[in-house]
This record gives sequence, structure tokens and C-alpha cells, in this order.
Amino acid sequence: MPYFTQSRNIELSTLAFLETNLNTDWSGITTVKTFKKAYDTSTPIPIVCCRLADTNNARLELGATTLENRYLIIVDIFTSSDAQRVDLSDYVVDKLRLGWIYNTYAHASGNKSVIEATPAGRVFVTNWIANTKIDLGEGADPKDRYRQTISVLVRKSS
Repeated sequence: MPYFTQSRNIELSTLAFLETNLNTDWSGITTVKTFKKAYDTSTPIPIVCCRLADTNNARLELGATTLENRYLIIVDIFTSSDAQRVDLSDYVVDKLRLGWIYNTYAHASGNKSVIEATPAGRVFVTNWIANTKIDLGEGADPKDRYRQTISVLVRKSS
């Protein structure tokens, strides 16, 4: 069974965590992984787009070959009003602050269309980079009029 890399597992675990919570606590919110899907005309707002933007590799200790990876996760929130933007961004921050389950993902044996998740630790936020309103002005694309970006550095528990 081919397994995914840790970077891909971080991204998919975060996306699954947000999607599960949003589906439980809100209604009508679409969760996507790419800007292409977020800007697709068939995808209605509100939208939460969660993606892995960067991986920072640092040596675990001086002289070691073991790396401690930190992952930059960006969550873009597209809404229909400033009030909804503020409420949804506060909700996402509140969920991320406690951490979430890290899953390893793999294709099911003999079936590449099925992805199986197996819990294998936790993901924690180590740095809150930004939680910012994106203001592109009145002429912006309707999906960008009320947009928020949350950026966090995360790591997987050992």
C-alpha cells in the first residue's frame, strides 16, 4: 500500500479536521484544498480553502541529521459579508488552537480512488503568523470582497 509523505499527510489531516468541524458546527460551507476550486464559479461562498504553502526544515539538534519539520498552513476564508468573515475566522482560530489528529494516508490496496486514513499522532500550531483581512477594494472579484487569511506554522508530535 503506497503511503503519502508527511507533508501531504499534514495538509490532508488539517483539511479533514477543518471540514469535519465545519460540517458539524456550520451549514453551507464548502471546504477545498486549492484556489482553483475556490474560484470555480460553481463553488458558492462561504468557502474555506486550506493548503500547505511551505515546509521549513531545521536540524533537530546540532550535528544531527534528523530534521524537525515545520509546515506553513494557510487557510483562506471567502464569505458574503464582513460579519461572516469575522465569525468564521474566529471559529477557525478557536479550532486550530487545540491541535488535531495527524493521520497517515494511503491508497487502499488495489484501489487508487480510495484513500484510507490512520491516526498516527497530533498536529500542533507552533506560531501564529497572520490572521488578516484581505482588502482588494470594491472592484475585486465577488469571492474576494470579504476574504480573510490565517497563516500558521505547525508541527507533528513525535
